[in-house]
Amino acid sequence: MNEALTDPVLIAFFLGLVVSSYLMFVDNGKKTSMLLMSSLSFAMVGIISSAYTYIIHNKMVVQGSTSFCSSEGIVQCGSVIGDPEWNNLFGVPWGIFGILSFSVLIFLSLCLYLDRHAKWSEDYLNYSWWAGIAGLPFVALLVIIELTQVEDAPHICPFCTIAHISLIGYVGSIYFLKIRRNMGKWSENEG
Repeated sequence: MNEALTDPVLIAFFLGLVVSSYLMFVDNGKKTSMLLMSSLSFAMVGIISSAYTYIIHNKMVVQGSTSFCSSEGIVQCGSVIGDPEWNNLFGVPWGIFGILSFSVLIFLSLCLYLDRHAKWSEDYLNYSWWAGIAGLPFVALLVIIELTQVEDAPHICPFCTIAHISLIGYVGSIYFLKIRRNMGKWSENEG
């Protein structure tokens, strides 16, 4: 790849974030549905970008390099994802944790989307909120690692950043859903 920011996969991820954000802010009379779709969309972008970082990691471990990402410059993922010292938690690559975490978020949002009036829906909304919040310190840790700890720091991994923004967007969608629920606007016909 010649330039990290012109990578077609990265552009597709960025467009996924744009669509997810649009769903979060559009008000077409079905705001609760749009927010639920936004949370699902952010989580889907997050799980796919996490899987992509894991693919890059595996290619770098097996081959020593990869054509999936740049290894030069500040905006690149080779030094970040390929660093065995920092790309793991208890020996497990961060991409795996992203896949598992976003799987939980998808499950919770999908349950809410499919049956938002179930008895358990308020509990699942709270679980979604706390699960998203629980991931934010890890996002902060990973950004600090990217900027200060990897070899020849600072580096910014664009695919990692997509996953980070996906989690932040997810938390934003759930926050707006909690506000709607608390204001009694959970059903579409309640404004």
